[in-house]
Amino acid sequence: MNPATRAEQQLYAKLLKERYGPLDQLEAERFPRETAPVTTERARGASEEQWRRQVREIAMRYGWRLQYHTADSRRSDAGWPDEVFGHVEQRRTVFVEFKTDSGRIRPAQRVWLTHLSDSGFEVGLWRPSDLHTVLRVLGPARQRANLPPSFRRRTS
Repeated sequence: MNPATRAEQQLYAKLLKERYGPLDQLEAERFPRETAPVTTERARGASEEQWRRQVREIAMRYGWRLQYHTADSRRSDAGWPDEVFGHVEQRRTVFVEFKTDSGRIRPAQRVWLTHLSDSGFEVGLWRPSDLHTVLRVLGPARQRANLPPSFRRRTS
């Protein structure tokens, strides 16, 4: 296993542990002996803000030094992505909209994400369940950020 893959797996394990607790408990939750109802709190997972901060930390670890986040979106135009990451050495800019695993995209957000993507920019719609994708985009794999296949562009 090459060092970059090993580092990615170690970071992934660390982030899982931080979010869900010890990994042996995580396995016990994934494969319970009895089926327990999923609580609303458990279904929500991380808040959008917690998830955004977690991704910022990942970005910093991989050298994404340029980061922009609108502190108060109420004073900004509707729909602009939550975060813009820039990596000077890689000459990359990624526009990201963060959502919880159950969060919905508003029409103005859909318009901006579609426009940026169609204009050739790297654009991501990232949820906590997309951690592996986030690591591949921001990490050494340098995967291009794209909108998920489930993202449906609305025609006018």
